[in-house]
Amino acid sequence: MAHRIILAAVILAAMLPAVGTAQTRQAEEESIRTLIKTFAEARNSHDGKTIAGLYSIDGEWISSAGGRSVRGRPALAKLWGNLPGQVQRTIESIDLAGSNIAVVRVVTQYWEPIGRHHEIFVFVKAGAAWEIRVHQTVD
Repeated sequence: MAHRIILAAVILAAMLPAVGTAQTRQAEEESIRTLIKTFAEARNSHDGKTIAGLYSIDGEWISSAGGRSVRGRPALAKLWGNLPGQVQRTIESIDLAGSNIAVVRVVTQYWEPIGRHHEIFVFVKAGAAWEIRVHQTVD
């Protein structure tokens, strides 16, 4: 009987890190989903200041069209605050590449003639919060 109790305790102890890891991963993914939602809502309300605050201090947006690049919060606030129209964003995947880095693939849907496009966000974790380090349009 004592062997069964010890065996059960060993099995439970072995499972706990996996449960904690799954819960941590789920919490991290939820934080990132919330950040993308905040980004999308601020983009559609043309709130460049809020969007810029989601980027790291040296965050960068890179366009696939001509390789245009905008870096730093002041420049990002100006960019995002001046874009017209509405865009729907849908997360395709979240890859937690490490404890402080994540790669997120997003599909964007603009009104025609622009249509559907793809973006990649690279997030870095600064303290307890995720920030956009690089945001690139793919097509």
